[in-house]
Amino acid sequence: MPERQRDARPAEALSASERMTRSFHLTCLATLIPYHQRCAALDAWLDVDRALFHMGFDPPAPVTEAVLRLGGDRLRTALARAARSERTQLALLGLEVPAIDTALRENHLLGPESMRVLRLRDPAATAAGRAYNPYDHRRDLLSTDPDLAAAALLDPRHGTGRAERGGGGFWITTRAAAWDTVRAAGGVARVRAVAARLPCVDEDPVGADVLAACAEEDPEPFLDTVLERRLGTGALLRRLRAEHHADGGQQQARRAVYLILKEPYRLDWGLLAAARLGRRIPRSAAVLLAERPDCPPAVAVVLRTGRPARPGRPLPPPAPAPPAAEPHRPHRTPWVPEWKPPGDTGPLGESAASARRALGTLRVAYDTRDDAAVTLDQLGAAIERGLLTAAEAVPLVRPASVLTSWVGQGSGWGAVSNAAWSGRAALHVETAALVARWASGHVPAGRWAALLPLLRHHPGTLPELLAAATGAHPDRPAG
Repeated sequence: MPERQRDARPAEALSASERMTRSFHLTCLATLIPYHQRCAALDAWLDVDRALFHMGFDPPAPVTEAVLRLGGDRLRTALARAARSERTQLALLGLEVPAIDTALRENHLLGPESMRVLRLRDPAATAAGRAYNPYDHRRDLLSTDPDLAAAALLDPRHGTGRAERGGGGFWITTRAAAWDTVRAAGGVARVRAVAARLPCVDEDPVGADVLAACAEEDPEPFLDTVLERRLGTGALLRRLRAEHHADGGQQQARRAVYLILKEPYRLDWGLLAAARLGRRIPRSAAVLLAERPDCPPAVAVVLRTGRPARPGRPLPPPAPAPPAAEPHRPHRTPWVPEWKPPGDTGPLGESAASARRALGTLRVAYDTRDDAAVTLDQLGAAIERGLLTAAEAVPLVRPASVLTSWVGQGSGWGAVSNAAWSGRAALHVETAALVARWASGHVPAGRWAALLPLLRHHPGTLPELLAAATGAHPDRPAG
């Protein structure tokens, strides 16, 4: 099937790769459209393909910013379904539109902060959405915010974490810690209110125990028993013994012990010392416990040696506290390329006449894979040398997709801000000016949609491409 006919097929008939490629070309063109008409074009393309923003990456910043400021709810909802940047997701959440919130709940690339906002806003609806990350869910369960912990408890999905040998998993411990947070903040009344909204307790033993405790006339002692059975020192020792006697290599057992000791158990150091003296605790676990900063020095001696501290011998100092973990801040540097002398002009020659002659007979390609074409870098070098102005070069460039896609993509509008001296920046500005002159006034939605099958494989120049789109959808006759 010819490429142009393939692009004209409906979105349902395209493969995922073809749809992503078409979306890439459309969003590159959208950066060249005048700001106040950008959303109108995107709306027209959205009528043709609902997955316009599903490209494997976020649209360029000018497109996203226009959608957030000027787009309607339908366009913003489509962006919410595919947005990968958490900054964009939080900006969409700030609009507080129910349809946008629903679309974000179905976005499987939802960031942890966005998920927390949605959980606090509507826990039941968020629990039914597709956006779910077991690690973010566990982080919310361990949060010190009682509202967030309660909202995470109402999500019935437990993830597929490492199963605890002997039954259950680390989700039992984290859910018990969340119930402890809720109880500490709101008492029995808050626990009963959250327990009454639990969707299902068939696979949640902690929730079932909490429900049974809340059914009692005085739930306090029963809740103490439930939390002690899940978070107490006895529960920790039981898990450590089960891991120690399980089948598997020594390295696997050590890693399992390390992960168990990272869970939020309530440690009674006296009981741990007694367990070490009675040889009821694995040595690898005892060494790790002795290195904790909150371990008392006398207990650290027992855990290391298996014997009480000798009278008269000074106790070792407590282990130094680990440095506080700093939040991850990605290193962002502005992309400002240093100025370099203009490069080789290649087939364009060294004069304005030779450059015009070459553009009239040769294609322009993005890179050097086509030996019989002028590359985009060579065209940029000719503009920087002053052989041609961008206004003279843009109407001569063939095919038009070199301008609408490779000049219109992120590196093009980035060059306008950071490397205004470059030929790429001049091409981007003049291409946008040509599209703006064509789009002056009101452009019907059908004319924007008519660009879709022509955009990638039109062999002519950009003025010819725009004329073809106008001919495919002419203006209605007056009267």
